[in-house]
Amino acid sequence: MTDKPRVLVLGATGLFGELLARRIAGEKRFSLVAAGRGLSSLRHLREQIGCDIAVLDRNDTQKVSQTLVTYKPFAVVDCAGPFQYYGADPFQFARQVLKAGSHYIDIADASAFVVGIGALDDLAQANGLTAIAGASSTPAISGAVAEVLTESMQRVVSIETAIVPGNRARRTLSVMKAILGQIGKPFEITRHGKRVRVYGWGETRSVDLKLPVENPVKNRLASLVQTPDVELFPRRFAAETVTLRAGLEINTFHRLLQCAGLLVRSRFIPSLAPCAAFARWVASGFESIGSEIGGMQVTVIGKTESAGYIQRSWDLVADDGRGPEIPTLPVSVLLDKLYEGSVAPGARPSPGEITLEDLESRFTEIEAQTVIYEASLQPLFKTALGKKFSLLPKAVRALHNTPGQTIYAGTAQSMGPSGLSGRLVAWLVRFPKAGEDVSVRVTITADQNGEAWKREFNGVAFNSYLSVDGNGDVWERFGVMTARIGLTLRDNKLHFPVLSAKLFGVVPLPRFLLPESIAHEAVDEQGRFVFDVLIKTPFGARIAHYRGWLVRQIESDIV
Repeated sequence: MTDKPRVLVLGATGLFGELLARRIAGEKRFSLVAAGRGLSSLRHLREQIGCDIAVLDRNDTQKVSQTLVTYKPFAVVDCAGPFQYYGADPFQFARQVLKAGSHYIDIADASAFVVGIGALDDLAQANGLTAIAGASSTPAISGAVAEVLTESMQRVVSIETAIVPGNRARRTLSVMKAILGQIGKPFEITRHGKRVRVYGWGETRSVDLKLPVENPVKNRLASLVQTPDVELFPRRFAAETVTLRAGLEINTFHRLLQCAGLLVRSRFIPSLAPCAAFARWVASGFESIGSEIGGMQVTVIGKTESAGYIQRSWDLVADDGRGPEIPTLPVSVLLDKLYEGSVAPGARPSPGEITLEDLESRFTEIEAQTVIYEASLQPLFKTALGKKFSLLPKAVRALHNTPGQTIYAGTAQSMGPSGLSGRLVAWLVRFPKAGEDVSVRVTITADQNGEAWKREFNGVAFNSYLSVDGNGDVWERFGVMTARIGLTLRDNKLHFPVLSAKLFGVVPLPRFLLPESIAHEAVDEQGRFVFDVLIKTPFGARIAHYRGWLVRQIESDIV
């Protein structure tokens, strides 16, 4: 027998459960009971770290009761998962733990599960116990970081988290099933204060981390996933937009999963989750490529009284394959707090239970690097135009003066391309076809580096990216071509002539091949933002000509 309080870890032979079990055994504050369904794996773990073991399936209520009576654990940690598939009574195991007189913690990242843990609050309070759900990267770590990043902000425009593991990180069947089960599936997030529908593994963007300093992590794709953050943070931080993305280090694999997600989204197949074992087998064949560097980023855009709109970011990078240890760190902190009696009784999600300061010593232990940085978010067009920005018509100035993500919608008339060269370029860039009363949606996503514009004409999108160089010149990238735009305010209209262009960002385009842009933005008699864009090839063929109006749109269904 031991005088140390016992901690029972369920799922101790899985990826995160084993890492947590090894951490608890190494810290020596608690006596460990490693529990799981595989006896041989448990015996192997016992030989390596020295601990008690218990063969246990959480669905076997009788065996669960016997095990809890036998070991009388101080706390039980559920690392089994995937929590999305815990059935009609997802809190059955947690309820048994509380009734047996033990604290309960889990590493769930399933939104409904984490948010719903409050159903056990009365039971936990009655027994003087604590039940904390989601003690993992999200929402525990992301929440602790957001607490710091939102400090002093009068308005929180957006909170976005991205998790990008290294390709050589160990994958378990449970993790694969949880990821694949989301791809192509619809779910809701809060965007501009409204609930909108998005799709798992949609809205992909590139993630850059400032670490390691000598060789920063760059250009990792990340796509939308559903986690408790999207449910909890709008209320906790009064955040108008909350998103979380996850990705793969190898961009080709990421794109392949996107393509597979189209089969789910089109309802050709119900889910990719049944493919988890096959996907894991395929991924194992490519473990030799990529790296062991994993990272996480939390970015907040908001308004402060002293600095106006700013962007604050927190980056974390773990090397040497230690990234998978990160989700276990909040549990380690919570166990210490429970031991010290500093956690209030009750059942609730993890945000607010641990701080970034609590985690920093754990990050140091696994040699993870972290950094926080801040940048002013002066509007791109204000940077380029200087004092002339204030002279823009009101609706034009408003469209170019909103941080974070803004959505406008309206209608347009499109004349479409003409000539072989015009049609070819229009097809490559996906400029709109000819049509009357075409529905238009424009999504502008601004950050410290520039603005991503997504223009949708009758649901068909084409994208560009705008940035300002050190000389104050505006550059807009369409595919392989980047054009320098000469912003000019004339006749109460903002004009956009193309002054020069480069291919692939480095090869100057000869002037005789330069496309002609006759475009302007203005305000109509109703006070609406209006646009008229004509783009021609150097040979006079029309690539695109569209004109119409836009108003700010926050109720739209974003997909």
